[in-house]
Amino acid sequence: MTAKTEKTYYELTEHNGGQIVIFIGMIAMIIIICFYFALPLMQYFFEKFLKGFVNNETGKFISYQINNLEPKEGLSYLFSWAVDIYKGTPEEIRYWFNPVQSLIIPIVVLSFFMSSVISAVLPRKIGFLRQKIDREIANTISKISYIKYGSDSQHDFKEILNEIKNADFKDLHFFVEDWNMTFDDVLALQKAIKWRDYPFLKRLFHVNDGIQMYMRFYFTVKYSNTVLGFVYMGAAVLIIIIGLRGLKFIPPTQPSLVLFALGLEFTLLITYAVTLMYTKQEDDNELESKVGGMNTDSLLLSNEFGSSKDIEKLLRVFIKTKKPFNKVK
Repeated sequence: MTAKTEKTYYELTEHNGGQIVIFIGMIAMIIIICFYFALPLMQYFFEKFLKGFVNNETGKFISYQINNLEPKEGLSYLFSWAVDIYKGTPEEIRYWFNPVQSLIIPIVVLSFFMSSVISAVLPRKIGFLRQKIDREIANTISKISYIKYGSDSQHDFKEILNEIKNADFKDLHFFVEDWNMTFDDVLALQKAIKWRDYPFLKRLFHVNDGIQMYMRFYFTVKYSNTVLGFVYMGAAVLIIIIGLRGLKFIPPTQPSLVLFALGLEFTLLITYAVTLMYTKQEDDNELESKVGGMNTDSLLLSNEFGSSKDIEKLLRVFIKTKKPFNKVK
């Protein structure tokens, strides 16, 4: 890279304090808004569909069990609800419910997702994800420049950028052959480049064009195994908590911890599913180094750009059907 292009790339790599503060602030604000609407909805659900009565007046004390006056537990609108089910019948029972503990994981993940979408459509100076998308566009074009010209000057960078932006369907197929990229990758790059120049509302409605660039070229390559690891960790937490519930260490009248574990595993599985949706296919062999005409740096960049799918290939080996073994007579 030339000094100017390299400086631009590293500027896009480092986030400024304003981007981080705004992004975290949006997450916190959306979390508060979600809880503001979620808690009344939960109370409505208990009262309307379960025919229960919700005791959640902060500062009030109520008996832990319906039939015993002692001991008493304090109520809190955020952390401690006493929900009486089948009230007025012989099967009446009181459940203790912690709404924040039960909903914190899904709400935090939802808030993170919504903040990411908003930050993607904001200007680069204040948009956290927007800068990441621009960084991947710049990084990809720089690698194409090394393949096409053997170097990466600012002039070459702008030329390739305009070439991709103004290309028609036929041109994109030529790029596939010239740059050793898949058509889906070239198309995703073109959509992301055009997406940056859209007006705000159009950019918002087509935000997937930008997010796909970041997810496909960076996040799924670097973090797919990490996300899968978190899924296994969430499953382990769920198994342990369900086991504790089965051993009666968690009372049946306190389901909040079990709901927390279920929410944790659910959100992790959703995250992993989204990651798989954006992951490149096994035969995606993008920006591989060509023989001759490229320097060592170009070869290194090209090899780095192609993500390995060893784990997926190994799974496919086991999935392939084989003839069943003959039964021993």
